[in-house]
Amino acid sequence: MLYPHLPAVGAHAAPELHWTPSENVSGRHGQAVHAIFNHRWDGGTFDGVVGWLRNPDSQASAHVVYAGEVGPDAGKAAQLVKWAEKAWTECHLNPLGISIETADAVWLGHDPTGFARLARMTALLLHLHQLPARWVRGEALLAGGRGHTRHADGGTLGCGHFSCPTTDLDLFRQFHERVVAEVRHGGFRKEWGH
Repeated sequence: MLYPHLPAVGAHAAPELHWTPSENVSGRHGQAVHAIFNHRWDGGTFDGVVGWLRNPDSQASAHVVYAGEVGPDAGKAAQLVKWAEKAWTECHLNPLGISIETADAVWLGHDPTGFARLARMTALLLHLHQLPARWVRGEALLAGGRGHTRHADGGTLGCGHFSCPTTDLDLFRQFHERVVAEVRHGGFRKEWGH
């Protein structure tokens, strides 16, 4: 499902992040961030996902949870884990990544503004962590390649979520092209989140 019409590049800046810390974190032990991982909730609500990722019993977390731009929680975004710390969402690849959990509508073709804003968020994180605007996957990702990626591209080492956030490679290619356009557009803030 491709988006035929998207808002102009840079039209929707990254949302304000509300600091909502999770206890489900650990140190990176000196490992530099190599990739921004995009995820999809696969059901649930913004508050429900945030609550689950903060619950110690879940043994899971994410750096950012984003509600997209449709529905009752439109525009909401929370940061649960500091950039310098490891969230628990990509299994063996946790030390390499920053994770963004996003509402289903963004990846199901129902939220073009959220899709565009998520691309801006991804581009901003690439900028802040001095990563290239490259879709890194497969052997390149496993060998420490730098850029942004789907959770699915982590394969078994990334927890084996082979459909997250989408199996539609044309859609993710459109997302990647939008991330590249946002990086070229620039005008990023100097800081975002913790």
